[in-house]
Amino acid sequence: MLVRRWKSFALATLLCVLTGATLIIWVRIDSADARARGLAAEADLRGSAVTTLADSVRTLRAQITAAGGTPAASDPSKSVPGLSARTAVPVSIPGPAGAPGAAGSPGAPGQPGSPGPSGAPGPSGAPGQSVTGATGPVGPAGPAGVAGQAGKDGTNGKDGQDGAQGPAGPAPSGWTFTAVDGTVYDCSPDAAGSTHYQCTARPTPPPSPSPSPSPSQSALAASKESSPRRAGVPVSTGPGWL
Repeated sequence: MLVRRWKSFALATLLCVLTGATLIIWVRIDSADARARGLAAEADLRGSAVTTLADSVRTLRAQITAAGGTPAASDPSKSVPGLSARTAVPVSIPGPAGAPGAAGSPGAPGQPGSPGPSGAPGPSGAPGQSVTGATGPVGPAGPAGVAGQAGKDGTNGKDGQDGAQGPAGPAPSGWTFTAVDGTVYDCSPDAAGSTHYQCTARPTPPPSPSPSPSPSQSALAASKESSPRRAGVPVSTGPGWL
């Protein structure tokens, strides 16, 4: 029978669970409403008390001022910022806090502060006693210091003015030059003070005769010519063989 009616039991169980959850939520909501009503009543009582005290202070200040005195207590509106909003009845109860907002962008860096004023100079100390000690021995020579940095280059000076052109010099008395073929030419002016020159080639010395071979060289050459040749090996003669 239970197996056949499991759907009915499951539905009854679900309805019981939903009913219990509804009752729990209703109880919590009613409790929150009762607490909110209590806070609102307490806030209204405090707002009324603050309003009464503020009116009493204002009345007392008016009486002291009318009697020609100066009240020591200041006006409540100036002493408590937003007093009129705090004394309004019924007081509005703020709701629950909302979710925190996103972080804002960082602000611009502040300006550097100005330096503060200089303090007053302190009193001068008492002069100390002058005591001359004995002269100590001469210490050893210290190590050589590090070479200093090279100095900066000086600024370039201004170019000087061109000098006046001098008079033309005398013509050269002559010169010598060598041509491409090795011939040497001597050049001299046609006449005294003339700027026209005549060049003459120097005579070329005759070639020196070749030296005759000595008797020992002739005998050595003859012996080489008469010596037999090896098979397959050439025998060189002449200066290259020497």
